[in-house]
Amino acid sequence: MTAITDLKLFDEEMNRLRDKYPDWHIWMSQARRLWATRKGRISPDSSRDSRWSMTIDADTFDELDKQLAE
Repeated sequence: MTAITDLKLFDEEMNRLRDKYPDWHIWMSQARRLWATRKGRISPDSSRDSRWSMTIDADTFDELDKQLAE
């Protein structure tokens, strides 16, 4: 994992993901992990596949982007 020390780059990456996935709330924890949680009222449905998640996490922006795309 490459640490993002440039705050401008961090903001750009965070905004890119937030714009790309507006149905998700995306943030970084104090432990410096990236998280995304679905927004809105979401009711479980029996047709969802086993990979469906309400909240996901990743070490890098690329990893989070890949998971969100799935």
